[in-house]
Amino acid sequence: MLGHQQAQNLIPILTVLKIDALFTSPYLRASATIAPYAGATDLGITTLPDLHERVLAKHSLTDWQTHIAQSFDDFNYSCPGGESMKTTCDRAIKALTIIANSNATFPAAVSHGNLIAATLNRIDRSFGFEKWQSMGNPELFKLTLVAGLPSSFEIL
Repeated sequence: MLGHQQAQNLIPILTVLKIDALFTSPYLRASATIAPYAGATDLGITTLPDLHERVLAKHSLTDWQTHIAQSFDDFNYSCPGGESMKTTCDRAIKALTIIANSNATFPAAVSHGNLIAATLNRIDRSFGFEKWQSMGNPELFKLTLVAGLPSSFEIL
């Protein structure tokens, strides 16, 4: 029930921001986060597969946070069968390019913590493991793109 209430709480915030297009990861938790706003505004939701969460490893890891911390130290590090932060960020930038090329003035992209952190780390290396850990759910960031690449961000 908390997630449903958090999604409802986004409606007035996104309304003030004048969000005019919605893009989401294919994961249900992402689309469910933006669905109340979509319903309140009659905006359609575009699913972008490249916004999906980072695949950390092929199999479940008991020490997964250790691997995430290591990946902030080494952007090319990956577990067997998993994605590096670099690969994750490159995938996010592909999705952001699609969004930037849309007709939207102020679009919203709904994704997941590790993918978002990888993108923000590309802009500001101080956005590392500790900042990833402290991210809220949901957490809103305003991302500025220059020539289709993320250049700055602010926490909303």
